[in-house]
Amino acid sequence: MKLEKLWSNWVIPFLTTRAVDSSLFAVAQGDEISEAIKRMVEAPRLADMWNLNRQVYALMAAWMDVCQRMGVYHAIASVPWGKAYERYSASLADTEKEDAKDFDWRKGFEAWRDIADKELISNMRSKHFLAAQRELLRSVLDLRSRQQEVADSVGRLFGVPTQHDLDDLARQITELRREVRASLRATQRHEAEGREGVAGQPGEG
Repeated sequence: MKLEKLWSNWVIPFLTTRAVDSSLFAVAQGDEISEAIKRMVEAPRLADMWNLNRQVYALMAAWMDVCQRMGVYHAIASVPWGKAYERYSASLADTEKEDAKDFDWRKGFEAWRDIADKELISNMRSKHFLAAQRELLRSVLDLRSRQQEVADSVGRLFGVPTQHDLDDLARQITELRREVRASLRATQRHEAEGREGVAGQPGEG
């Protein structure tokens, strides 16, 4: 019984508190910097400002947005752990009053697993979790798009093939392979028809 109480009173609060605190700290820390970078990106375009600079600023803003969305997602995802800890602590208190002698670590783990599963499933179906997950996915896709823009610009600057060039080359190779296979099949078909025609002609007397 002492082992279960020690585990529940130390490990679970440590994990949940650290997850929430670190996520909220990341959100607060990156908010001001992200807003400043977004203002730079959305500012009027200047004739003497390189397009690459703007793309790098947009990439930084997208990265900060991912960090903030990730922090919100972690904060919401850590909520059920705190609720599960509270319910599990209450169940331990009730067990002590009823029958503490028959309560071993297996029963304690099963009780914790059942409570945690219910809280996690309930949280994953909540509108707050789904919204945070959706916004995180959108920010990650936007970050990937910004990364590709910078990579293409750098590639063109140094004469290196970009992802678009490689995709176009792969498409051309695929189309060429299809044409070659179709030509080979047509040639084989014509040769087979020619052999059948020669075999069907009557022999000369």
